[in-house]
Amino acid sequence: MSSFDPTVVRKAVAEFTPSRPQKFQDLFPAKDVIAELRQKRASYRAIAELLTKHCLPTSKTAIAVFCHDVLGEIVRPRRRPGRKGTPGSVQGNGENTASDSTPASGISASAELPTNPVGDVAPPGRTRGPRIAQVRIAKPPST
Repeated sequence: MSSFDPTVVRKAVAEFTPSRPQKFQDLFPAKDVIAELRQKRASYRAIAELLTKHCLPTSKTAIAVFCHDVLGEIVRPRRRPGRKGTPGSVQGNGENTASDSTPASGISASAELPTNPVGDVAPPGRTRGPRIAQVRIAKPPST
């Protein structure tokens, strides 16, 4: 075995290339094209389809990440659906229910609420399940 030679190692380090390709290596030649298309309000999907037609296969996700990381576009936060309130806390029209307000009469709120067979107090307002219209059949006019 030969002894350690730092000059040979430095030469090897200078010629070293990483085994893994650089991120977005294939998209960098199209950087100006992508930036111009984004200025024209092109979607990520449209850009990906255009580049794929012109011999640069890519995905809309890769284009989106490239635009965010390289072009410095702002990532818009996703819209999350609002959390549902506790049952009976707010009705559909935005008014408070009996549990949020004080009862008008001198009777306590627990005495006004119906009870389940188990003895628990049922929540005020709507019950669970489908909303079925209450249709009242009018009597035909008597002649």
